[in-house]
Amino acid sequence: MHERLIQIIHSYVPIGMVLWLFSWFIPIYVNTERIILFAAFVVVPLSLFRIMETRKSNMHHPIFLKLLIYLIPVGALTLAGSFSISPGIISGLLAIPWSVVTFIIAIWGLTLITKGSLTLADMSKTVGFIYISVAGIWLIAHQFSLPLLGFQGEIMLLTVNHFHYAGFVAPILFGFLHDYRKSFLSSTVVILGVVAPILIALGMTFSPLIEWLSVIVFVFALILYSSLVFIYVIPNATRWTKGLHIISSGIIWITMGFAIIYGLGQWTGSLTIPISKMILFHGYGNAVIFSFLGVLAWHSSLMDQQTAGIPFSRIQGTGKIGSTFFQKRNVLNQTANGHPTGLIDHLQDYKNNEFRPDQFHPDIIDFYENTQDYDLLLIPHWSKAFRLPARLYKLISHQLEQMNFPLEAETREQQVSSMILPIQDQQDGRKKVRAWVRTYNQTGKSIYAALYSTHVSRNIRYMNIAFPLPFSQMTSILYLQHAEQDSLRLTSWLTEQKEQDQGVYLVLRQKAIRLPINETITVWKELNSPAGAIEAKHDMWLFGSKFLSLDYHIYLKNEASNS
Repeated sequence: MHERLIQIIHSYVPIGMVLWLFSWFIPIYVNTERIILFAAFVVVPLSLFRIMETRKSNMHHPIFLKLLIYLIPVGALTLAGSFSISPGIISGLLAIPWSVVTFIIAIWGLTLITKGSLTLADMSKTVGFIYISVAGIWLIAHQFSLPLLGFQGEIMLLTVNHFHYAGFVAPILFGFLHDYRKSFLSSTVVILGVVAPILIALGMTFSPLIEWLSVIVFVFALILYSSLVFIYVIPNATRWTKGLHIISSGIIWITMGFAIIYGLGQWTGSLTIPISKMILFHGYGNAVIFSFLGVLAWHSSLMDQQTAGIPFSRIQGTGKIGSTFFQKRNVLNQTANGHPTGLIDHLQDYKNNEFRPDQFHPDIIDFYENTQDYDLLLIPHWSKAFRLPARLYKLISHQLEQMNFPLEAETREQQVSSMILPIQDQQDGRKKVRAWVRTYNQTGKSIYAALYSTHVSRNIRYMNIAFPLPFSQMTSILYLQHAEQDSLRLTSWLTEQKEQDQGVYLVLRQKAIRLPINETITVWKELNSPAGAIEAKHDMWLFGSKFLSLDYHIYLKNEASNS
């Protein structure tokens, strides 16, 4: 349940990006408003998702997560409506939902502090949670056209902007750095980074000198952060991750230069950089390049760390996959001693303190160890919201002949053939690899062609399944566990608050990207069912929303011929 909530938050990022880009066709927004909307639609949900995805984090809280699931989309949309009209009563009322979002995030942060036992990195992220509420206060005041601390007009929106990015995102990035490499210098970044934003706000309110000195402190923290990223993070990063870090951390040297020059002008009373230019270069530079790409960079870094020990298949396609893909790629193991008969050799190999294979019905065990002796009938149940996308997906999968799930139930008359093929381990890169190919006999079209293997990580054995795709492959890492009524469950959902490998990954040039897709397969034996007959249910989720359930009736081939 907790993982599903996190994935729903994740779904707001691509949806929010599309809506924010669409807002550019609406000419009524000024740059400051667009930058704030970018935080509401994209950066805030992305940052929350990344923090929740950190398995070792102590910052999980389902109550606040549930509230934010409902309020973030409402708050972002009403904020867009608020900015579309002049400040006043209606505009202020429309701004309240997003301000409530910032207050909930701040209360979440205060709750975490009172619980104690936070690391310095988590403390930095928590302070960011608290700071964003300042943006909510100034937002309401501006949209209701109410002066605050003697300020009114654009400076209030700049403060809202400041606390969404310098106040909220920057401490989160500093926390990620300290998590990655704990040192005196990274601790310095955290301490200065969490103190400076509030000092800057106080300086803007009471003293230009305090403001300028605070800007110097914050710039120093950002420059030190950037330097540490270049020294310690980038040299060890993969190509894509390296690029994100270079762009995100490199822009700081430019945007902070603007900030120092502007702050000096404010202190001396001379105009150095017009505020419009500051919003354009400093504002967008910090919002889109530093903050957004920065969170993406750390997301990529953390994914690299999490997948470093997972063996991924090296076998990829160049076009149509199809039932003869492995023969055409010349990866079949013609000299294999003992042809594999199942998806796995022995279910007993997965035994650990929490998983006892001998407790399952013998028919379930036999299916996985002797899969070639079984046939399957499949009944798909597409969710209503996905029925139109399912037809579009079918057009692609039918041509690709990979993961070509039916739109309607299969029948025995369709004559689906199933083959287990031995694969050369040296070609695949994993151990004891075999392929499972299911094909419609009438058309010769492949339903799917998958490469099955296994790997062990932290004393847990996972099922490691690769689906070749054009110039890539998708891998599903499944964790095996006991389910209700002696059924077997294989799942990609993370199940505990600890590091685990399961998940669905897109692999491009051996760069693994965890997808917002999850699956669970439940296999059981019905009471009084014939020997060799079992049932299975395959549920799939996208961004935490179930889009497809596949019901399988699995039976021995000789049982089919006798019926």
